[in-house]
Amino acid sequence: MLSNALPPRHESDSELASALARLWPNREHESSAVASLLCRIGVHYWRQLDLTEFAPHRNIRFCFWCSNIKIDGTIHKP
Repeated sequence: MLSNALPPRHESDSELASALARLWPNREHESSAVASLLCRIGVHYWRQLDLTEFAPHRNIRFCFWCSNIKIDGTIHKP
C-alpha cells in the first residue's frame, strides 16, 4: 500500500526531501515549546519509515517535532 503513495524518483536529495515530506506529516502543532527550541538548536527526534522499496541503500529519517528530513546524514528542510 505504501508503494502507491511513494513519490517518483528524484535526482537531488533536496527534491527527494520535498517529495518525502508528504509522507510524514510533522508534529509542530503537537510539540511543546521545549521541543521546538531543541529543534532550533539542532537536537531533533528522528523517526524512520520503511522506505527500502523506494530508496534502497538510503538512510532516510524524519524529525517528529519539525519538518526536517535527514537523508544519509544530511539534514534537509522541505
